[in-house]
Amino acid sequence: MEIEKKGAVVPVTGNYAPGMLLADTHVHTRRSDGWFTPETLAESALDAGLSAVVVTDHDDVRGGFELRDYVAQRSLPLTVYPGSEITARCDGHDVHILALGIEDDVAPWQEPEWTVEEIVRQGGIPVLAHPYKKGTGYLRARRELRVDLPVSMEIYNASIADIDRFDPRARRHGIDRNVSATNFYVEHPDRMLGPVGGTDAHFRTVGRGLTAYEGDLLDAIRARTTAVLHTEGFERARPTDFVIYALPDCAR
Repeated sequence: MEIEKKGAVVPVTGNYAPGMLLADTHVHTRRSDGWFTPETLAESALDAGLSAVVVTDHDDVRGGFELRDYVAQRSLPLTVYPGSEITARCDGHDVHILALGIEDDVAPWQEPEWTVEEIVRQGGIPVLAHPYKKGTGYLRARRELRVDLPVSMEIYNASIADIDRFDPRARRHGIDRNVSATNFYVEHPDRMLGPVGGTDAHFRTVGRGLTAYEGDLLDAIRARTTAVLHTEGFERARPTDFVIYALPDCAR
């Protein structure tokens, strides 16, 4: 794969072996607050050496259907899982829960624990997105797991890594929220499915946070056989992207 050829893979956790399939489990499109169209996302994912991508627009599964149809019509070697980043509500704060592999929208603004149960009811996989992010991280709101069902955890979010890397306060106090998520995951193995890594991509860069797997991505997460990796670098956008991004749908 192109990522491996560049020698840019950095293991985070799990038993990674060269040749494993690679997925980005956290990507946004224009259906919510991203830059990607089906065409640009498919092209970017394949250029990054990905085998699969999960589209996780905010409270909207349609972006995944659009990309899946685009890929199928062109017989592209990319597996697409529809998903969503669901906005739950906890003690007056938003909490974001990724739903991987769902076909219907999950109602927002509910308790995080209800949201997890609804995702599982649909046959999807609930993932605690950027769990230590202020305002939207589950572990910033709850401090501990209160769900009865096993959940996955996003232990590497490339956008969070960008913030912590360039934030003087984070550097000064040694803050690394991805490390905190990894440590929590390692300390609670019986309550977790396989870990995932994602980019939280909104613009041109996908495949910086990675989930390595064999077979089917969702089956591998359930079987706890995934590994998490990342590549060096940061989100890259062009000035014109922000102009296009700001236009309403009818003008794009």
